[in-house]
Amino acid sequence: MERYEVLAKRIVLQDGKIIAEAKSVAKASGDAEIKISQSVSVNISYVNKSNS
Repeated sequence: MERYEVLAKRIVLQDGKIIAEAKSVAKASGDAEIKISQSVSVNISYVNKSNS
């Protein structure tokens, strides 16, 4: 048996620009003994250019 699942979430500004994304990938495999592996990644691309 093998199962694979991906979960992705994004933070999007009103103008449609993606400023952050998190992704989790999990895989479960095996019959008598189940092994699970997971990887998580986070990308942040927002730069605050405010006039202070």
